[in-house]
Amino acid sequence: MGEINKVSSFFKHPLSVNSLLTGLVISAFLYTGYAFAHSQTEAESQGRIKALISKTFDQPNLKVQITPIVIEGKVAIADWTQGQKGGRALLRRKHADWEIIACGGAGFKDPSAIASAGISKEIANNITAKLKTAEATLSPQKIKQLDSFDGVVTMRHGMQHGSDSKH
Repeated sequence: MGEINKVSSFFKHPLSVNSLLTGLVISAFLYTGYAFAHSQTEAESQGRIKALISKTFDQPNLKVQITPIVIEGKVAIADWTQGQKGGRALLRRKHADWEIIACGGAGFKDPSAIASAGISKEIANNITAKLKTAEATLSPQKIKQLDSFDGVVTMRHGMQHGSDSKH
């Protein structure tokens, strides 16, 4: 009986209930704020991806052109051309930042190649389907240029593309 009185007296005391409700509201707000801090719109993600690829691969007189970019959750494929060369970059988002996982060519149109980079089969299937749709409007010459990247180059964090590269 003593325990019931303690519980009922807690709820009768307005300061205790208000403090509890205030604490719950603040906790929910902070949790929601944290979740939104790491979400990005498609346009924000595309802007960050373009900036990253440009920062990594631009040369003084040879800028990288990046289009289209397809995104599936925290994974993206960005088509790029630079002069006569071209290819595709596979990226992954960590918190608010994007990182380049690998660069490749025609192989990145195959879901199994995407999955081999540690991406789930479901996301690999979805993103390659989006890539196919996005590239459907490109000229055959542009597709050939994107497919021309030979093999797959795995990127390490902070790795810069040098002017002596074959790609």
